[in-house]
Amino acid sequence: MSDQVLSSEEVDAILKVTQEKQQDLSKIVGEGDASKQEKGKHYTYALTNINEILRTEFEKDITSFLRKRAILKTKTFQLTQVSEVFKNQTDKYIYSIFRLSPNEYYGMVCVDMPLLDQTINLLYGGKLNSKEQMRENPGKIGIIIAEKIAQMCLASFATAGHEYGAVNHEIIKTTASTNLATNLGLNEDDQIYLMELSIFFDEIETTLKLMIAEDFLMQFIPVKAEGHRHREKDFWRTAIKSQVVDSIVTINVSLPDVSMKVKDFMALKDGDLVPIGDPTVVYVCLNNLKLFRATAGQANSKRVAKIINQI
Repeated sequence: MSDQVLSSEEVDAILKVTQEKQQDLSKIVGEGDASKQEKGKHYTYALTNINEILRTEFEKDITSFLRKRAILKTKTFQLTQVSEVFKNQTDKYIYSIFRLSPNEYYGMVCVDMPLLDQTINLLYGGKLNSKEQMRENPGKIGIIIAEKIAQMCLASFATAGHEYGAVNHEIIKTTASTNLATNLGLNEDDQIYLMELSIFFDEIETTLKLMIAEDFLMQFIPVKAEGHRHREKDFWRTAIKSQVVDSIVTINVSLPDVSMKVKDFMALKDGDLVPIGDPTVVYVCLNNLKLFRATAGQANSKRVAKIINQI
């Protein structure tokens, strides 16, 4: 991400493009008369906002956990059935089945083996390797790490939905068995909200799926269509700004400017001395723009600059 902070116009442009590409979930949840369609649109906006904020929060958390920049992109965002998710699935996953309250509904986080392998590599000092052979069995350590990833994902979901109320989640089982996973909590014919994320570490792509019972979301998200269009934009703006604020910038600390004649500057050579003013007075700069006046010093054996005032 660029070190430059996005302008309001740039944020609005991103909002416009994203809204144009947004999947029309209202066709699924809002069939029927006008009131049902309006309700469906409301749920569409709410789910889209939750999706984006969850992705943003999860990206920050997993990057901090692994101390390695992770890029998350939404691969799939839809309402479907559990059976459709598992149909013709050949990739290996670790499944964390969880319970949500209020109302005691269930869901599942699916961590694919490449994500688990790369996470283990990063945690234990290994190197990212896309050609590395995937392990057949996650083992006890792999189950623990997969459950940790699931916990971070669910914490991000709770943050994303805080506008609608508090969400409590409890992981009841983490397993590598597809048969066991599909017999705990969710049934094959249950309607679910599926969010499939591509998680990139450099050029390596991995996958995580989040499934939540549709009935939970229908009860969790209040029927309040009025004003949802404004809230949708606010949600997206908050998510985008959050990423900008948490991005990394490089600042520099410089001594005061020195003025000299061009002929003296052109005559400088190795060993010459350049007179400066008070060496303890420095400036903190970003993109060559002076932002603060500071004093140079030392603290705990480290060179530091203490801010005096803003310029």
